[in-house]
Amino acid sequence: MDGRSIMAWARRNITERCLAVAMVVVGTPTTLAGVAMYFLPGPGFPFLVIGLSLLITGLAMLGAAARKSP
Repeated sequence: MDGRSIMAWARRNITERCLAVAMVVVGTPTTLAGVAMYFLPGPGFPFLVIGLSLLITGLAMLGAAARKSP
């Protein structure tokens, strides 16, 4: 399967709301793991930044989708 057909499948089958929910679902535990590793010895800052960016972007997408709905 080439890359173009995967992208075409994703555009047809994945809605913006599903993508936003997936980002929130992945971002929440990543942020929590980043916070835990930030206070414990470990490389927590990259996980914290990635988790927060996923979480905030997903929440913003969900908020924008809620405003579009009647």
